[in-house]
Amino acid sequence: SRNLRQKFNSDSTGLYAIVVIPKNVETTNQVSVYSEKTVQPSLTRLLEEDLDRALSASKIASYNIPELDKIVKESQVEVTVKGYTWSDNDEEQTSSTEIAMAVGIGLSFLTYMFVLMYGAMIMSSVVEDKTNRIVEVIVSSCRPMELMLGKVVGVAFVGLTQILIWAVLLGAGLLLLSLSGLAAAPAPEMMAPGVAAQAMPAGEFVEIMQGLLAVNWFQILGVFVLYFIGGYLLYSALFAGFGSAVDQQSDASQFMTPVMLIIVFALMIGQACMESPDSTLGVVCSYVPFTSPIVMMVRLPYDVPFWEVALSILLLYATAGVCIWLAARIYRRGILMYGHKASYKDLLRWLR
Repeated sequence: SRNLRQKFNSDSTGLYAIVVIPKNVETTNQVSVYSEKTVQPSLTRLLEEDLDRALSASKIASYNIPELDKIVKESQVEVTVKGYTWSDNDEEQTSSTEIAMAVGIGLSFLTYMFVLMYGAMIMSSVVEDKTNRIVEVIVSSCRPMELMLGKVVGVAFVGLTQILIWAVLLGAGLLLLSLSGLAAAPAPEMMAPGVAAQAMPAGEFVEIMQGLLAVNWFQILGVFVLYFIGGYLLYSALFAGFGSAVDQQSDASQFMTPVMLIIVFALMIGQACMESPDSTLGVVCSYVPFTSPIVMMVRLPYDVPFWEVALSILLLYATAGVCIWLAARIYRRGILMYGHKASYKDLLRWLR
């Protein structure tokens, strides 16, 4: 090891790492890599793949059987599993697990992003109004509860407008793909040789498009909007209530961090449920209002029973209503309080 270190330090060509392949590598199946820094995962994977191929070829050649490598290659078979679902009238429809996973995690990430972004916007707006003393003028003509709900509902319409625009563009794109014949991939002879070699096979391209068109986008997007509204109302109420308890944006982190951790935890649970959407963890978190807007989006493309979705939405909106009521009590006391850094003990006292 010392000699390798001296070789490494004396090399003037910018050596990154030294790979040591022992003589008995065919029996130990292990090599060593020495470097001054932690070896990058990409380099480790590259070495493992190259050495696997080289040692496999060497072991096959050691049997001295004519054309054994060719026999081994021909004996390797790849099986493709195609999924189909039955509709109510017993018609078969293409079903893709990969597309369901992509749709689920995409919608859950959108929910996470929208709730976090618009919730933080509410909190920033409340703190800014309080810092600029604008709120003192506004509350003279309306109640604090009305002011808080006005902020929450106003930003909610902004988010819904953005979602509506995206939904229209997505629907228009899928409609054009289904009507214009683009779902059929171009023939290889119509493409440049280099492009044709790297292009996706026509059958695979058609299957992907069929899988996308087979998704019940109206149902999924409709439920997505319901969960977005419920999750937004729940978390925006918390952000508004906590924002009213501080005077500066820098002081809001003590209240904002726990809420963000809950949202990030929900996203992690959603990613864990991708492989097994009907697991106990996924089902339970689909009912918990603080995690259901994100976790249910992962499970939704896998045809969740209607009663589970209905119960989850009912619990979500009921909890959102309670959070709005509690946040209004905090907002009423904290919005006109200056010069005092509120604590969780103060918030509990304001709730009484």
